[in-house]
Amino acid sequence: MVGVQSYSEVGGHRLNEDAFCVQAHPLDADCWFAFLADGQGGQAGGGPAARLACHSALAAALGCRPAELTDPSTWSGVLRQADAAVAADADAGFTTLVGLCVSRGRVVGASSGDSAALLVSRGKANELTAGQHKNPPVGSGAAVAVSFEAAVKEPWRVLVMSDGVWKYVGWDRVVEVAARACGSAMINELQRLARLPGSGGLQDDFTVVVLEAPAER
Repeated sequence: MVGVQSYSEVGGHRLNEDAFCVQAHPLDADCWFAFLADGQGGQAGGGPAARLACHSALAAALGCRPAELTDPSTWSGVLRQADAAVAADADAGFTTLVGLCVSRGRVVGASSGDSAALLVSRGKANELTAGQHKNPPVGSGAAVAVSFEAAVKEPWRVLVMSDGVWKYVGWDRVVEVAARACGSAMINELQRLARLPGSGGLQDDFTVVVLEAPAER
């Protein structure tokens, strides 16, 4: 059984410009989606762009049969559809986007920007989004979606996170925490590491989604 945990908190400004959605495919309870977007700060429309990107990508993925979602090229298409939807919306700015599914021993997805996805499988870490391009952003109509895939073996854990997580915790610390902690305990530790000493505030929006499966019994 797949466990799901998530946490999102505004940091450094008034409104949270991160967005995410996570759910199982209605035709396959063992196929889980996760989408995360981080709206570009410093410009109008970052939050709307992030929310629209997640919802558009989810709708595109739900329009695919579960078997299609094991093809990395499907995920490049999912992100392109989201990019086009955000670009066509006058109220939306720019955003990052990571989308993936975990199904039948594999994680498959695509990304654009500097949000990140990390797989820890049997103690080994794999930065799934290492090859992504930061620009052009989602919402430009020209975003480059870089697909990825990897095998997952129990116990496994997939983290999808905004840069407000990995940038302020530190990538090595994220990997170390993800390798030894699970569920809410892991999220709580990542929060603690990202917070400013003294004030306890966050310097940027902090969003993390975790999908995980325990070891076989």
